[in-house]
Amino acid sequence: MATDENIIVAIELGSSKITGIAGRKQPDGGIQVLAVAQEPSSTFIRKGRVFNIEKTKQCLNNIREKLSKDLNKPISQAYVGIGGQGLMTSLHTVQRQLGTQTGITAEIVDSLLDNNLNTPMGNREILEVIPQEYKVGTQTQVDPIGVLTDSIEGRFLNVTAVPTLRENIDKCFEQVGLKIANHTISTLALGDSILSESERRSGCALVDMGADTTTVAIYKNNILRQLSVIPLGGSNVTKDIMTLQLERDEAEQLKLKYGTAYAEFADDEEPSTITLSDGRTVDELTFLELTEARIEEIIVNVASQIKRSGYAKDKLLAGIVITGGVAATKNLERAFREHTDFEQFRFAKNLPITVRLPQGQESIKLGNVNTVIALVDKGTENCCGIPATATTPVDLFSGHEGTSKDRAAETHDRHGQKTDTTTKLHGKESDESEEELTDEKPRKKKQKKTHDGPTFKERCSKFWQSISRIVTDDSDPNLLDKDKNQ
Repeated sequence: MATDENIIVAIELGSSKITGIAGRKQPDGGIQVLAVAQEPSSTFIRKGRVFNIEKTKQCLNNIREKLSKDLNKPISQAYVGIGGQGLMTSLHTVQRQLGTQTGITAEIVDSLLDNNLNTPMGNREILEVIPQEYKVGTQTQVDPIGVLTDSIEGRFLNVTAVPTLRENIDKCFEQVGLKIANHTISTLALGDSILSESERRSGCALVDMGADTTTVAIYKNNILRQLSVIPLGGSNVTKDIMTLQLERDEAEQLKLKYGTAYAEFADDEEPSTITLSDGRTVDELTFLELTEARIEEIIVNVASQIKRSGYAKDKLLAGIVITGGVAATKNLERAFREHTDFEQFRFAKNLPITVRLPQGQESIKLGNVNTVIALVDKGTENCCGIPATATTPVDLFSGHEGTSKDRAAETHDRHGQKTDTTTKLHGKESDESEEELTDEKPRKKKQKKTHDGPTFKERCSKFWQSISRIVTDDSDPNLLDKDKNQ
């Protein structure tokens, strides 16, 4: 039974499974895991997006009940990771002429951020904003406060998504009565935990190879520079193997046992055969060609996203850091070397922090729960034993009137520079076509919020010191398979 306070609960809604972990931070910086719960999710979450509310609710209830039972404590809130197809970043520049030499104040910087948040986003919403830099006069600054200048220009990287990506998650948690303590972009939480400060500073591409999607996050000078999601992952390899007339479970087992990202045969070596459960045999070369071709397609798309970011290998000195379930594929590094021009790779199987598992669950592979552990590491509030008085997540942009949803117009008109990271696939198409994500129904505006919290300078001081991020938690319209989720 857990007795101490500040038990952090984090939940990640993945395409293959939903994982919940309850843990407590240790004085040495490690995480003591107190309870773990996992439920399969492939029948109601596709490419990171909830498409069946009812089944997701049932799964979340199971997760909460199991964690509560193991803790012998009720769970009232959880930190939730967001990811999936449609997540992207775009650069926005805001300029302001001051007329005369003026010392930059927090209020001036705050007004630039307000202007950025007021940018019309069409059918998208801002989930997170990462200040890139400020140009004061002819100089570039990370922290412009106090600098004398007659003009200032702020460059912001907006992480955006179709509003329903998050709204459907909010609906599920609200309907099961579980408060969301905070939303976090899953890949960014993982990047903060799994990458070293040296890697983020020198520049690297973090490639998270999941079941349905592969996420690419570019870092340079300790700042996220681009994030994009490729709608291809390990499940696509499994589906390719199923074309051999196999059930999904057997195809998955064969993928894990025999699959490779790069087939290698000696000149005098004859490929053998693989015996299936029904006695049939499959030529090994045919099998390996299936897995190799799909992994190659994923890597080619990763290379394309890195190229489009403008950060080539001469800028990303730490190379490519690879994580996620697909990272365990045999010969994956050889395939990356073959299909990219990078020479430095690191496979990050586990987080660089001490994680202690509860008794009886030592068999859990930590590499499969890295993201959830990272979310626990980000948490600050106790999630157990307190009444759930609200189900609306905290709005960390409460200092700015209205929400990104309120300000979004029907057209997307940006001033200054923009980087469009909408994922475009190379080679053959993804197995599943992109679903319609928009809702043409008019949206009601929320009441504007008043700000009685810390100032913008106080909220951003941590960013200027260690390049952290600011998250907004607004919601927007429906993304539902209406036949299933009414």
